[in-house]
Amino acid sequence: MELKHIVVIGGGHAGIEAAHIAARMGIATTLLTMNLDQIGQMSCNPSIGGVGKGHMVRELDALGGAMGRLIDATGIHFRILNESRGVAVRGPRAQADKVKYRIAARKRLEHTPNLRLRQGIAAAFRWNHGTQGFQGVELLDGTFLPCEAVVLTSGTFLNGQILIGEKRLAAGRAGEPPSTHLSDQLKAIGLRCRRLKTGTSPRLAKDSIDFTRLEVQRGDDPPRPFSFFTDVSKGGIPQPQVPCHIVHTTVKTEAAVRENLHRSAMYGGHVEGVGPRYCPSIEDKFVKFPDKARHQIFVEPESLETEEIYLSGLSTSMPPDVQLQMVQSLPGFEHAEIIRPGYAIEYDSFDPLQLHRDLSVEGLEGVWFAGQINGTTGYEEAAGQGLMAGINAVRWLRDEEPIILRRDQAYIGVMIDDLCTKGTDEPYRMLTARAEHRLTLACDLADARLLEISKTLGTLPDDEIAVIGTKLARRERLHQQCEQTWVTQTSRFGSIAAEAGLALNAGMNLRDLFKRQNLTNELVDDALALLPGFSESQRGWDTTWERDLLLFEARYDGYRDREARLLHHHRDWDSVNIPWDFPIDTLLSFSNEVREKFKKHRPETLGQASRIPGITPAAVTLLHLLIEKSRSA
Repeated sequence: MELKHIVVIGGGHAGIEAAHIAARMGIATTLLTMNLDQIGQMSCNPSIGGVGKGHMVRELDALGGAMGRLIDATGIHFRILNESRGVAVRGPRAQADKVKYRIAARKRLEHTPNLRLRQGIAAAFRWNHGTQGFQGVELLDGTFLPCEAVVLTSGTFLNGQILIGEKRLAAGRAGEPPSTHLSDQLKAIGLRCRRLKTGTSPRLAKDSIDFTRLEVQRGDDPPRPFSFFTDVSKGGIPQPQVPCHIVHTTVKTEAAVRENLHRSAMYGGHVEGVGPRYCPSIEDKFVKFPDKARHQIFVEPESLETEEIYLSGLSTSMPPDVQLQMVQSLPGFEHAEIIRPGYAIEYDSFDPLQLHRDLSVEGLEGVWFAGQINGTTGYEEAAGQGLMAGINAVRWLRDEEPIILRRDQAYIGVMIDDLCTKGTDEPYRMLTARAEHRLTLACDLADARLLEISKTLGTLPDDEIAVIGTKLARRERLHQQCEQTWVTQTSRFGSIAAEAGLALNAGMNLRDLFKRQNLTNELVDDALALLPGFSESQRGWDTTWERDLLLFEARYDGYRDREARLLHHHRDWDSVNIPWDFPIDTLLSFSNEVREKFKKHRPETLGQASRIPGITPAAVTLLHLLIEKSRSA
């Protein structure tokens, strides 16, 4: 049998996941990157996770991805965000030791069977006939890498340009050259391209900061891992944990920004690309939120191996001298030294409406895109796309149906559906508000939610599948215990109910007791400790998580049922495929506006069609009728 080969271009977070998963699925894979020493580089904030983003890392982990395990091995500050707001919207976040993260990422890839690393610059794709029959990748040095499929994860390198004040430098990121040839070829083929922008903050010398004047932000103790398979009892979080700090901008900071706006790359008219709405520069914050007196800045260590400090929230494209004014206007930073100035960067991305739902590119056989090339921003968004692009490139080579994560299955599914259905005019960032199914998408349930897909893919070893199975069985027994345990005033649970101020005249089962909002977490813990086996230590079993999940399911049952009823017809529509040759954009039954939108977005299912802005339920119903009529003709 002829051996198949995949080339993944790019060693960032999308490229790592694409190459890692393709190789684990048994396909010979080459990861091609400009600089092998920069695999897994954190060009911006040295952190992983957060609300929405942390959900996707958990989903990656459940499907055999690498990011969760890498951050557990190299994280130096772990926190659960939104912990007090409930299971659905809380998210894990961790500061990485970015030096160790990069080393760990490369080591993991180097020890993955079927995977080889290669340094070089991709210059062009080659097909047999036009853009059909993919042959391989031409490198800038004249080398040709034959392969049957390619996943392009170029990050900010396609025609990248760094902007600092009035200075414009050709670069993919600081200190590294851009890639120009490949982007030019894709545009010449006819792909729709746009310029996007992102930015980063200045890095400071640690010993030039007076930390005694800053607010301390400590991590969780003990730290909770990202990966479902990290065994905390066996040193799963090996790095020393360190605090972060918080500081706020001052009147002097605002003055430095406003007096020099004309020197900013963005407000001086030097920026062409559109920047991220949810990660604005400090210039944007002062201009767009003039009524806000001050802005919060997180002071974060970059590594235990270096003395660099990152200022999260101070992204800027100001000239270096203005950056120094801004930094030294912060309390405790009067003598701060900038080691690396912040900068903005513009780069080419391509309209994600040109993608199929498996992230393959329409009209380009054998080509998948993942990450910032598709208009997203963030390590986690890139990694999620990289994983799914790698999976589906392998399945395409094997003549298997693609894996398409539904919107009610995963935040990764929400993101990809948003990109392929709605497109984006600005760098896309995952938010829990983008998911209409967020009650069922709690990050702690990702392993159970995606278990059957993991089994189908074979990307988790048997012992890790067993960890999930054992946990689910134990969770089911816990639910049964709660439903079968009767609580009365004279039972062993009676004193717990009395402490919560509950009268148990008729009694109730333990599950109904847990529905009462005035039962605190501490009292719930006391009650669960009385159940046989709940507190027994076991890999993958976290008593705090399990308590929170139990309360979540007991107290939100009604909301979840209502959500399921409201969204039932959407799931039905997602299962109805639109035939690839169906003349959807020429049917006279629709208005000109509807036909234009169908032509632009090219939905693959009725569900996708229903989510196109401006498409009414009536138009989707009519489309369904026309499809059924064509099939019966």
